[in-house]
Amino acid sequence: MLHVALANIKTYARRYIAVVLAVAIGTAFLAATLAVNTSTRATLKNSLGDTYKNADLVAFQDWELVPEDDPDFEYTELAMEQVEDIRKLPEISTAYGTAYETGELHTADDGYGVLLQPVSAEQNLGGMELLEGRAPLNADEVILDDEHADRMKVSVGDTVGLTTSESTKDMKVVGIQRTSTDPQLSGYAMVGLPESVWTKIAGDSGSFQNIVIDAKDSLPAAQQALAAYFAEHQMRDVSVLTADEKVIKDVAMLTDGTDQLTVVLLVFALVALVVTGLVVVNTFNVVIAQRTRELALLRTLGAKRKQIRSSVLVEALVIGIVASTIGVALAVALMAGLIQLLHVMVPSLSYATLALDAKGLVIPVVVGIAMTVIAASLPARRAMKLAPLAALRPFDAASVKNRAGKLRIVIGILLALAGAGLLAWGAIDGSLPIAFLGGLLSFPGILMLASLFVPTSVFGIGKLVAGRSVAGKLAALNAVRNPGRTTATATALLIGVTLVSMIMVGGQTAKSSLNTSLAGEFPVDLTLSLYERQVDDAKTQELARELASLDGIEETSTFVAGTAEIKGREDEAPVQLMGVDPQGFSKTVLDQSIVPADGQIIRFNTGTEEQPKKLTVGGRELDVKVSSAALYQDLVTKDTLESLKLADSENEYGGVLIKAAPDLSNADITALVEQIADVANVESYMIDGGVVQNAMFSQVIDVLLAIVSALLAVAVLIALIGVANTLSLSVLERTRENSLLRALGLKKKQLRAMLAQEAVLIGGVAALLGLVLGVVYGLLGAHATLSAVGEMSYEIPWLQLALVLVVSIVAALLASVTPGRRAAKLSPVQGLAAE
Repeated sequence: MLHVALANIKTYARRYIAVVLAVAIGTAFLAATLAVNTSTRATLKNSLGDTYKNADLVAFQDWELVPEDDPDFEYTELAMEQVEDIRKLPEISTAYGTAYETGELHTADDGYGVLLQPVSAEQNLGGMELLEGRAPLNADEVILDDEHADRMKVSVGDTVGLTTSESTKDMKVVGIQRTSTDPQLSGYAMVGLPESVWTKIAGDSGSFQNIVIDAKDSLPAAQQALAAYFAEHQMRDVSVLTADEKVIKDVAMLTDGTDQLTVVLLVFALVALVVTGLVVVNTFNVVIAQRTRELALLRTLGAKRKQIRSSVLVEALVIGIVASTIGVALAVALMAGLIQLLHVMVPSLSYATLALDAKGLVIPVVVGIAMTVIAASLPARRAMKLAPLAALRPFDAASVKNRAGKLRIVIGILLALAGAGLLAWGAIDGSLPIAFLGGLLSFPGILMLASLFVPTSVFGIGKLVAGRSVAGKLAALNAVRNPGRTTATATALLIGVTLVSMIMVGGQTAKSSLNTSLAGEFPVDLTLSLYERQVDDAKTQELARELASLDGIEETSTFVAGTAEIKGREDEAPVQLMGVDPQGFSKTVLDQSIVPADGQIIRFNTGTEEQPKKLTVGGRELDVKVSSAALYQDLVTKDTLESLKLADSENEYGGVLIKAAPDLSNADITALVEQIADVANVESYMIDGGVVQNAMFSQVIDVLLAIVSALLAVAVLIALIGVANTLSLSVLERTRENSLLRALGLKKKQLRAMLAQEAVLIGGVAALLGLVLGVVYGLLGAHATLSAVGEMSYEIPWLQLALVLVVSIVAALLASVTPGRRAAKLSPVQGLAAE
């Protein structure tokens, strides 16, 4: 039967286009998910692990190894002593420490805050990549990262001033290094110093975050030598991991110990595979139905049921291999294209990389093949139950009239009720795990009950919109001719649309709630803090006027910040104060109730602690007013601040408060922040405020929405292929009926309209039900996630949901074109003659 199977594939290749397409898309989704996983790890290694990405091993103090029941435990501090000892081990080739001290770099034009890092020409430059010049060898030599060297207009051979905790001295720039891609460091100017110089500056407090190590020959031998060294020196809280393991640990620390990205992506991949499986089953139903007479003839000629079933499975195996291979190739090409596009559009993300492994390539192929063979075996088994000369008849689907259907409905009711209860409990209690479990139980329960409400909904809506149209009335009847198949087809689309709309509603509600929360907490749109400059009110006023002329800025005012002691509160740190001009401040602040008066202090972030009506601050008694808004310093007027005795007048700094235009988009805000940084000649991290936080959260949510919607759109696309397959089988089953209608006067145009309306009914009702479920799940999920954060602000993106509905209907309409054309081509005489 192998020859029969291969001959069928060759002769009727067009029959399998839908199967190949569905399986290829499903496996491409899974392959892309795994590629995203490995690529994300590689990209994180290039960013979070930038300082050790090329190393063999990383040693670091691991807090998980600290015994909780030993209060006398001596914590390890990794210092230059340990680095030098490790370098002497015969199994080690290179070792260097990563650590940072603060300093200030002075050029002819300005001063800049910098991070000082130890480097060694013999030890791989401390993980730095030298672009120009050489490593610093003498005490008066430094290297600087390329991004900040350009900004400071410094090149190799220039002399700069370097202020550290010890002294200020002139340093010669002898090299330019690549700017770090570590997001925790990339915003800072990085200055490399010889290890001996850095150790002297750091003093007794100097310790390393990591010791980065390269093995000389054998990695296991190096690991054993390091383990023996740390054990010998009683450093029980030090771990030694490979660079890959260290990145995974760093990411786990940022995500509370879970790899959430992989989990989320695999859930979407599972959705796509489930939908693909449903479509493949429907597609093979069409293929088997088209070949009923052929299979029956083979059986009359002596072929056994087992042989014919084997031939069908061989066809499925070949198709699965071809389609899965195509899907994996598409996924790799897509990921490579996206990475290159990212490099072009966002040069700062040049560290993003495509990483593939054998597991990520083999698993999708194996899953695609297995899924295709299993999906094909179901219709093949049903077809083999027919007598050799029996005509095609719809199979007995699970319904309330048979045992399988009754069991399915009972289980569905139990799951739906239990899940709905947990979902409501989780939403009311603000517990995401409980709400997630509720969704995980209730949604499958609803899908199991779909046979009760999907056919009824399709028929009811079809009858409602049909009016007096003959084609419409026939479409409403035909759409539920086979309730089981209609339910399966609609379910595939319903899954995708539910998840898409749930993410849209949840994301929009999250954005709205966060916006409301941030608006209440941040009373100033933007705050420019000039930390590194001495207070010069005249220059700050001039800068404020210059900034006020920028597009997107409505008002500006200035402030001076300092610290003062609170009398009688020795247990409390000095209070951080911001002195403002009340008149100018009232124009930039969003909440007029926090404009201070002379002799008054407005306190923020006081928690539940009750505040006295008066406080003696900096030697002066001030009236106290408490606000729930979020400012880093308490507010006083400039006149009041000048009258106080400040704790450390040398650390005073000034700044500008900015009110932004209310109609700025996230992209506009990002551009405005960069523009402000350029005008003020500061780093962008010195600019903060409500709109910055809002833009950051909104961008993250928008990116997640775009990614998730794109992923789920794949499931919707696969489901729409199923609509076309269902119509194809429907046309095949109703050949004689359609021909009789044509003979009685139904026109080709009406026949095509009837099939189009069937597709629209199935697709439209599935999408509509999916939207309803998605809105409910989205609102409850958002409430469970965010209600503990602050006040909720529910928002449903009606326009986006309407677009999903329209796209589903239009796509279903397009899916009806080919089956409708095929049905209209057949003449009434030929159709009535068909057996």
